[in-house]
Amino acid sequence: MIKDLDATIAAMLKNRAPVGSELAGADIKFDLPDSKWRQKVNKLTVDCYLYDVRENLELRREEPILRRSLDGLRAARLRQPMRIDCAYSITAWSVSQTDPVLEEHRVLSQALLVLLQNRRILQGDLQGTMVKQPPPYPWVIAAPDASKNMPDFWKALDQELRPSLNYVVTLAMWLDPAPADAAMTPVVSAVTVNAANLDEQP
Repeated sequence: MIKDLDATIAAMLKNRAPVGSELAGADIKFDLPDSKWRQKVNKLTVDCYLYDVRENLELRREEPILRRSLDGLRAARLRQPMRIDCAYSITAWSVSQTDPVLEEHRVLSQALLVLLQNRRILQGDLQGTMVKQPPPYPWVIAAPDASKNMPDFWKALDQELRPSLNYVVTLAMWLDPAPADAAMTPVVSAVTVNAANLDEQP
C-alpha cells in the first residue's frame, strides 16, 4: 500500500506540474537523503522521504460499516478502517553549477503550489491499491511540531540543514477482509405483521 502511495505522489507531482517547469523535468525519488545518496544525484531531483507512519487517533471510529452485496440482498458488518498518517519530508536537490540553491527553491515552490492546489488526491493520480481507497484523502502541510527536530534529522544524515516541505497523507487500512457476496448475511427487506397476533397481545 505504501509503495502505491509513493507512486501516487509521484504521479500527482508530475501530472500537476506546470508545463515546462523545473518540477516537470525533475526526477521524483523516495530515498533516504543521506550523504552517500547525495553523491549519486546527477540531475535535478525532488526527494519525498517517508519518515513517519502512525495511526491518526482523531479519525478513529468504533461504529461498524455495513457493506452490501452487488445485488443488495446480502450484507456484512465490517470494522471501520484504521486511518494511518504517512509523513513525508520533501526536499529539492540541484546539480546546477550556477545558483543551485535558487533552482532548489524554485522547484520546491512549484511542488508546494501543486500540493496546495490539490487538497484531495485526484482520481486520475491514484495508483495501484490507492484506487480502492475509501475517500476522502485528507492531507496537511507543515503538521504541528513536524520540524521541531529537523536539525537533528539532517545531522544524523550527515547533511547540512535544508528547507523541506512536510506532507502528510492519511490512508485507510481495512482491518477485515472484504467478504464474498455468498458469505454475507441475507438482508431483511420486509416484516409482516399479522393482525390476529396483535389482538393476542395483552
